[in-house]
Amino acid sequence: MKTVKFNEEEVELLIALYEDELKEAGAYIDKLRQTLDKLKKQAESTKPEPARTGKKRGRKPGKQVSKPATAGKKRGRKPRVQVASKPEVVKAEVKKAVKKRKVRKPKKQAVSKLKVQKPVKVEKPVSEEIKPV
Repeated sequence: MKTVKFNEEEVELLIALYEDELKEAGAYIDKLRQTLDKLKKQAESTKPEPARTGKKRGRKPGKQVSKPATAGKKRGRKPRVQVASKPEVVKAEVKKAVKKRKVRKPKKQAVSKLKVQKPVKVEKPVSEEIKPV
């Protein structure tokens, strides 16, 4: 195993360095403790308030209403009661207004222009006479 040898100066420097780190760590721990104390105080101050002693809504816990035993009774809405028929009133029929349909007019057809024939060139018939060369 290798060994490391330090001079007296190097040993003093290392001791000073580690003492400074120890002091900084102690200061950091003190800050953390202070922060925790503040948080504990806030948690104690925000405890829930005791319940109000005023009127409470709903049934009282000591009383229980016993339900009468009703066998075969249906739950839900009651059926409609049929009322004796009344004489019907005849209403006069109201005539609805009849809408008149619009008559569509035939579309106007475009008047086509008369085609003017262009004069055609007529070539003169070539005479059948052959000229000597």
